Amino acid sequence: MKEHKTFNQQLTILRGRGMVVPTNGQPKRFLEQENYYNVINGYKDLFLRKDANNRPVIPEEYLVNTHFDELKNLFLFDRELRMLFLKYLLIFENSLKTTVAHTFTQEYPKKNAYLDISNFVDDAPKKVLQQISILTKTIHDKVDKTGAVKHYIEEHGEVPLWVLVNFLTIGNIAYFYNILTDSMKNKIAKFYGDKYNKQCKDNIKSLKLSNQDFSSGLKAVNLIRNICAHDERLYNVNLKNVRMINIASYHNITNYDNKRLVVIILFLKVVLDKPYFKMFFSDFVKLCKKYEDRFRTVTFSEILTVMGMNLEELQKNL
Repeated sequence: MKEHKTFNQQLTILRGRGMVVPTNGQPKRFLEQENYYNVINGYKDLFLRKDANNRPVIPEEYLVNTHFDELKNLFLFDRELRMLFLKYLLIFENSLKTTVAHTFTQEYPKKNAYLDISNFVDDAPKKVLQQISILTKTIHDKVDKTGAVKHYIEEHGEVPLWVLVNFLTIGNIAYFYNILTDSMKNKIAKFYGDKYNKQCKDNIKSLKLSNQDFSSGLKAVNLIRNICAHDERLYNVNLKNVRMINIASYHNITNYDNKRLVVIILFLKVVLDKPYFKMFFSDFVKLCKKYEDRFRTVTFSEILTVMGMNLEELQKNL
């Protein structure tokens, strides 16, 4: 078991590893509020000395003149970043739930159609049954409680999908989308593509949003949504196998990393209503400007590179 360290001992260790830590009491008060593990272990990577293979040297050493406030500012920047993304992801989540429920119900208007396995893909029965089970459990968990589910069961003998989706997570909706027939997936993806093209008439070419790209976008959104909701580190997220290359190339964005946070910005550009995206991107740029001069050991451009983006290119093309 790792030996417990007091806050003063933790700060002494940081000084011993080359970090500049003020003795005015502010670092101690900050760690008392935010937790050493969250601040230091969560945000130290950029500030550690690396060997020839770009791996942190052992024992750990900080880059010359690394200041405690730099890790503090990266921690605070990431917190504001999560709050910003969560705000607009929730707006998209509500839109997605509405669109999926409307499109599905229009195609399958019969009562409880979303519990009928024949209304979904026929090559993945296990996945379909798993999702139907989730929907059934959601109704079961809410039916005895005061609210919309109880009301519709008692008054109408069913819970319409447009009511039920309000009790589902973005992950539930993403999985629901993935078990729809290709025809249904295409209709939903086309809705967002058409809406984008209508709102961005000055574009030279029309966006054709495939259901594959839309599905990848939902997967990425679900990952980011969970990170934001659980207060986990966001700025250096690695989306690994999520790919939305077509969307990025459409926006003429070439200097980006398609495994990083930048792809969520590109996806939101397509799926959010234009006024919402303009507010989101404006707030994002303001946030970057707020913190860009708060680092000395590393540049803010290096932080943006970890996020997979070139801010100047984004501003020109978005």
